[in-house]
Amino acid sequence: MFKYIASAGALVAATIITAAPLSAQAPSTVQRGLLEAAVVAPANGDAESVQRWLRSDLVGGVARNLGADVGELAARVATLDATAMHDLAERARADEQNLAGGDSTVVISTTAIIIGLLILILLTS
Repeated sequence: MFKYIASAGALVAATIITAAPLSAQAPSTVQRGLLEAAVVAPANGDAESVQRWLRSDLVGGVARNLGADVGELAARVATLDATAMHDLAERARADEQNLAGGDSTVVISTTAIIIGLLILILLTS
């Protein structure tokens, strides 16, 4: 029985060892255009994030208060290099997330309810 298991294991190991180098020689199944599009896609996503941030009412109001034209700012953003666009997009996403609010208000209100219930329990006992 042991000889059978050992020979089966050796056969599986030999198959895996010889098949791995052969599959590494296979041509890529992904076309070059798709790879290039995947590299360019994050930059397009960054540009869209910044443009969406510029279109928000709050940013538009601040820009008008400072005497800037949002359309001109959007045109200038389109000329940024990839690194500057990525940095600006990260800041825009963070700003959008902060403006949208989030779990912190739920945590504060839940905490307030728990404290209120504890005070109520202490006062009634």
